[in-house]
Amino acid sequence: MTTIKKKISLFLLMVLFLSPSFCFSLDLSEEIKERKIPAYIIDNTSYISVKSLLRILGCEDAWGRVEDRVFIVHEGGEIKFRLGGKQVIFEGRTEYLNSPVREVEGEVLIPVDDFGKILAGLKTEAPAVKEEPWQKKPGETAVLKKEKFVILIDPGHGGSDRGAVGNYGLEEKAVNLDIAKRMGEYLKKELAKKSNIKIYLTRDDDINVSLEERVQMAKDINADIFFSIHTNSTRYRNPEANGFETYYSGEKENLMFLPPPSDIEGLEDDYEKESALYKILEDLSATTAVDESRILADFVQERLAERLLTPDRGTKRRGFYVLKYTPMPAVLTEVGFLCNPNVEWNLRDIEVRKAIAETLGKAVLDYLAFRNFI
Repeated sequence: MTTIKKKISLFLLMVLFLSPSFCFSLDLSEEIKERKIPAYIIDNTSYISVKSLLRILGCEDAWGRVEDRVFIVHEGGEIKFRLGGKQVIFEGRTEYLNSPVREVEGEVLIPVDDFGKILAGLKTEAPAVKEEPWQKKPGETAVLKKEKFVILIDPGHGGSDRGAVGNYGLEEKAVNLDIAKRMGEYLKKELAKKSNIKIYLTRDDDINVSLEERVQMAKDINADIFFSIHTNSTRYRNPEANGFETYYSGEKENLMFLPPPSDIEGLEDDYEKESALYKILEDLSATTAVDESRILADFVQERLAERLLTPDRGTKRRGFYVLKYTPMPAVLTEVGFLCNPNVEWNLRDIEVRKAIAETLGKAVLDYLAFRNFI
């Protein structure tokens, strides 16, 4: 019997408990229709996301991805395929697709008809009815059914915690706060007609705010996005360090009592490469919030790459406290290295900070548009 989803309501849980389990042969097209799952037409072919397929199969927590390879575990069997490929290994045999698996803006999409034929006859349990947060009728644009959407911008450090300090005295805490304020004002201006979208800052002055307080604030206001802004450095203040990068956590822990931070975050010289096995295990336990964090991080990097002339260091997984313990999609972006004198000089320029703030704001708008929140 498949694992009952953690987020299922108490009412549905009781219904499932009191009702017998029924198994049926999987009809993918019919499931898509009944569940009102959004489908996308690409080159006259109907596609759905892998996440939608996982919901249909009832194995949302049993999948992984290593580079271009995707693995799905269902009832002890395994479904494997590659992005851009036309081969699917299902229950030990190789099947062929007429249309390739695609990746569009971070979403893995599979062709409905081809996968429907491959999975036809697969036995699965009758699902509990679950309305998706955004659903659309044929011909309509999907819109998030949400009364309020909250964005929490987090200027890193503050007060006695100065963060990184440049060779000529520029403090990270001041840069972070200035960019965060400008980003907030930009978003408020761009979303002025969207009264249901609220924007808050974890601090709007030079004050101490602990990591625990930042996480708790995100929970208290039911934030839908947590966006932390930082300025980088290296452990040995390498003057040639350069570039921008954005982090998301590979796991989420929603704890009632938050643990104290175990060590000083940041100041990393090199990003430790993860083993393929670690990635598989990490992805298999990933939640929707982790996936959404990764998508948001990609949007941030894409926008920064368009605007900044410094190297794109990519999106990376790391268990920063504010990323790991916030239950919502969360990213932490490092906009530049203060230990680099040229970067420090540029970050003193108000126009540079304004440009970075607007760029980060545009990344958030990209994400909201991608998810049809706006």
